[in-house]
Amino acid sequence: MKKIFLLGEESVNNELKTIFTNNTNFVDKPDDSVDIIIETTNYPKETKLENIKFIDEHSGKNIPVLSSSLCIPVYEQASSSNFPGRLIGIGLYNNITESKRFEIAPSRKTDDQIMYIVDAFLKEQDKAYTIVPDRSGMVFPRIVAMIINEAAQVYAEQIANKEDIDTAMKLGTNYPYGPLEWADKLGVELVYNILNSLFEEFGEDRYRPHPSLREMVKLGMKYY
Repeated sequence: MKKIFLLGEESVNNELKTIFTNNTNFVDKPDDSVDIIIETTNYPKETKLENIKFIDEHSGKNIPVLSSSLCIPVYEQASSSNFPGRLIGIGLYNNITESKRFEIAPSRKTDDQIMYIVDAFLKEQDKAYTIVPDRSGMVFPRIVAMIINEAAQVYAEQIANKEDIDTAMKLGTNYPYGPLEWADKLGVELVYNILNSLFEEFGEDRYRPHPSLREMVKLGMKYY
């Protein structure tokens, strides 16, 4: 029986409990008997780093920590950890149950043995994964966030209404959702933070969040 400790965003934690069901036991606090720790916070940075420190203080140094790294790459998280070798990035977000595979991002400091344990755990849970670089947004969330950003501009400029934007993209690309629908499913605030993190990391205008996204975050708005 694998003991798993979840820390971070409650909605994502609840989804993970429905994903990792093979021979698992979810515990309320970390200690040296835990097999896997999963930290699901994507933002703000202060909360993420505080949680990493909390995990360090309350669990053994050889316990793998899968930490969501969509907005804060593992190399940044590692600066707050006494045991950076046990950190591995993972892409976690609302509606992760719809994803067919996980994105996993070891950092340059991740220990091979930690990766071996995580690999065995995911195989035991019959969950596929892809290794991706330790960068903000990873792959799927990064691409989707950029598409959403462009759609946000089209909508803000009143070139098309939100329904037409989403319908055009679904018909033209065979995506399951339109970009503005996707924004609501992922969370507008997460999309904004992914883009902002990419813009801070690379300094390229293509990652600059459209002002309407920032306004929606401040007002707690969705597209639908």
